[in-house]
Amino acid sequence: MKKKIPTNFIIESRGLIRYIVYTWIRRCYVYIFARPSMQHTNDIILKLAMHGRGYKNHGFVESGEDIFLKTLAQHNPKICIDIGANKGIYTQKLLELTNSSVIAFEPLPKAFFDLIGLQKIYPNRLICINKGVGDINSELEIFFGEEDSEHASFSKEINEIDAIRDKNTNNLKVKITTLDTFILESYPELSGVDLIKIDTEGFEYEVLVGAKETIKNLRPKFFQIEYNWHQLFKSQSLYKLALHLPGYSAYQILPYGEGLAPIDIKSPESNIYEYSNFIFARSDIVI
Repeated sequence: MKKKIPTNFIIESRGLIRYIVYTWIRRCYVYIFARPSMQHTNDIILKLAMHGRGYKNHGFVESGEDIFLKTLAQHNPKICIDIGANKGIYTQKLLELTNSSVIAFEPLPKAFFDLIGLQKIYPNRLICINKGVGDINSELEIFFGEEDSEHASFSKEINEIDAIRDKNTNNLKVKITTLDTFILESYPELSGVDLIKIDTEGFEYEVLVGAKETIKNLRPKFFQIEYNWHQLFKSQSLYKLALHLPGYSAYQILPYGEGLAPIDIKSPESNIYEYSNFIFARSDIVI
């Protein structure tokens, strides 16, 4: 009688073969490309790999955000919060692709004016708040270029980025609240939140600090957090942001509707300082 090969032996053998093949390819690659004359080529390959990994893909379709919202719609969201709504592009997509009601925060007056225009289309589903969100209840200076700029930020540190420093030459004092305070004062009976999207140009950490009780008590189903070069100049990382979200699984949004890739937040490849969007899903939720 023919003996059956144990499954674990097959798995281990395949793993060994993959390791051998990878080691051989790596050595060949390094031998050819680890020269000063080939570094430009390495840069191109690295940039292409980063695009495929989910970094540096802009636009709602190219970034893959549209597919995430379609995935979100399958969970029948009722309440979503858009922090850093600007003129309302993301908010509008939320309203179009789900049946959720949306609370949208935007501190810049001109951008908020456009956001209010969207409220006229969805009067029963959109609430617009002309405030910033952070870790204090006060007033803060916001730095911006155009009066409805998507790159406006409360963080002076991001002026280390040349393109932003050259544009964010204006400043204005605006009201800022913590998410915990806003919910306690405005919606004390709120029992749950489906999505909190945070796009605050380097102020994401402060938003999470100011949402400690919301995270603990309401246990939102999903967080979408924009991560970028900005965090480098604030000595932050995706890992540091994720420490405020215990009990959540992390995913990176892949471009052009390829879906979500599970990631290890402790991995250096998940903490690259380039533009990307990450999803934190409550661990009991299957995506």
